[in-house]
Amino acid sequence: MHGRQTGPGGERLYPGDKGKTDKVYKEVSWPAVTRHPVTGREILFVNPMHTHGFAGMTQEEAWPLIEELAEHATNDRFVYYHHWRVGDVLMWDERATMHRGAGDYRPEEPRVMLRTIVYPN
Repeated sequence: MHGRQTGPGGERLYPGDKGKTDKVYKEVSWPAVTRHPVTGREILFVNPMHTHGFAGMTQEEAWPLIEELAEHATNDRFVYYHHWRVGDVLMWDERATMHRGAGDYRPEEPRVMLRTIVYPN
């Protein structure tokens, strides 16, 4: 079960108030393990910010499992950290990647991000 910042990670970062937004976020049910549509490889689809439960489990049962799966997914052997240089372009497969900003820049530094989505035919 996925929602807006409603998982254990989201609750740690944004306890109680999730911030105001005009967008309505619906709860969505996704399988925790799915298959990549091109490669067929299994994908762990659990994000501690947004995954807040599993069908048939209480929050008390689900949250420790979510944390365990997130810890596994963010093990050093699966993590890529990019050391940015001027002119860098970075691409990843959004269907099989959990990503987050590292906050490794000064607040007064300009940060320009352009996003392009390529859909396979």
